[in-house]
Amino acid sequence: ITKEGSALPSASSSELFTSEIYSIHKAIANSAWRNPPTHDWYAGNRPGLSLQSVGTRSAQTALARLRSGHIKSLKFIDREKTFSSCPCSCPTSPAHIIDCIGASTRQLWSGEGKGLVELLERHGVMDLV
Repeated sequence: ITKEGSALPSASSSELFTSEIYSIHKAIANSAWRNPPTHDWYAGNRPGLSLQSVGTRSAQTALARLRSGHIKSLKFIDREKTFSSCPCSCPTSPAHIIDCIGASTRQLWSGEGKGLVELLERHGVMDLV
């Protein structure tokens, strides 16, 4: 705490206006926000992961939709989530799609997105995602 406090100008050196104090605290908060933790598990659990993967745009979109849960078959009827049917006659939720094609959620959140997209295409459920 003393290290962070020493970075701020002291009151004896100069008078700070409210806007300057706000700017200093905003800069400190932004620097902490822009530099996320470097844990290996943290890298996979962020929205921009699909943008970093290689593949076609449709493959990246499918992975992003599965990760967020906002797939094409999601509809809201009377303020309730409903899903259209999968080829196996079950409601097509993101979890069901992953189970139906024999994949795991670990594949979804890891760098194995290309294999997951191939499974989606092979099972004919790419248009549901």
